[in-house]
Amino acid sequence: MIRQIRALAALSMFLIFSAQANATIVRFQMADGARFDVNLYDKRTPATVANFLAYVNSGAYNNVVIHRSQSGFVVQGGGYTYPGSLPFGTVVERAAVTNEPLLSNVRGTIAMAKLSGNANSATSQWFINMGNNSANLDVQNGGFTVFGEVTAGGMAVLDAINA
Repeated sequence: MIRQIRALAALSMFLIFSAQANATIVRFQMADGARFDVNLYDKRTPATVANFLAYVNSGAYNNVVIHRSQSGFVVQGGGYTYPGSLPFGTVVERAAVTNEPLLSNVRGTIAMAKLSGNANSATSQWFINMGNNSANLDVQNGGFTVFGEVTAGGMAVLDAINA
C-alpha cells in the first residue's frame, strides 16, 4: 500500500508497508525527483512511529518543507508547509509523544525534535542525523528518540540537501 504526501521546496512522502518484514518504509521524494527511503522501527519505538504515521496519514505533512539544514549535523522538517504562496503554514501539532530513547543518533537515523528541558515534548518535527550525533543527542534532554533509518543509497540525496 502506497500513500502519497505532497511537499514543495523539499519533498513528498510515500508510505510503503512491507508485510514480509512487518515494517513500514516511508519514501521521501524531492520536488526535483530525487528520493530516499526511511525504514521505520515499528516494534522498537511503537509510540513514536505511531505518532509520525498519524501526521502522515492525516495529510498534515502534505507540502512539508525542510526548514533547517546544519552541515554535518541535521536536516529537519515536519514543522512547516508551503501552501502555494508565502507565508509558510504550520503543521498543526498533536499531543506530545512519550520519549523512547532506545537507539543512538548516528548518521542516517531519523529522530524526533522536541522542546528544550522537556523530554516528552516531541510532536510533529523530525530530523535526520547527518553525522554521528550520539555523544550529544543521546544524552541531552533525556535523549532524542531515533525511530528509523535511511536505507541504502539515500544519504547521497540528504548530503546534497545538507551541502
